[in-house]
Amino acid sequence: MNTRTATLTIAAAATLAAALAGCNAGAGAGPITSATKTPTNSTTQSTPPASTSTTVDPAAKESQDRQAAELVWRRFNSLTITMASLPADQLEQTIGSVAVDPLLTRLRNAYAKLKAQHQAGYGQTISYISWPQPIDGKDTAVLSDCQDGSQAGYIDTSTGNKLTVGTPNAPARGTLQRTPDGWRVANSEALLGETCTPGK
Repeated sequence: MNTRTATLTIAAAATLAAALAGCNAGAGAGPITSATKTPTNSTTQSTPPASTSTTVDPAAKESQDRQAAELVWRRFNSLTITMASLPADQLEQTIGSVAVDPLLTRLRNAYAKLKAQHQAGYGQTISYISWPQPIDGKDTAVLSDCQDGSQAGYIDTSTGNKLTVGTPNAPARGTLQRTPDGWRVANSEALLGETCTPGK
């Protein structure tokens, strides 16, 4: 099994995945209109403040959402490698900062399995993210990732021997969910048997 398979398929087939929190891109405050005074005969009246509306430029909102979602996705990918080194009392907070179910449950199971089999990750997976479709303000986002996992994998912690080594140009798909605490990864899929070109 290659590292890409180990990184995302332990979450899918053998149950694995996760990483850190993103920010929910919020709307910026609009300008505040102050009251104006208009003379009427010899007296002055205050007109009520004009109603303010906060509108967010759709392109800016899309950019904010993508940046926040990508941050969580990258932290998730990093966590799939480093998760086994977490103390048990830090697991829930760490995986909860990047994942929601069904992926959250798979991460718990993957952590238990890695610990029981005395395995840990090494190295780093490099992501080349693209967007097959816009988020368009929705609460679900789907991204594509052409990953280079050739410098990452899993080792046997008892012997230090490498068990898996990843491959370059491994395509993956991530589904993220907007939550009150920001974007979270809900599912990750390694597109086995396929290859990709970074940046395309």
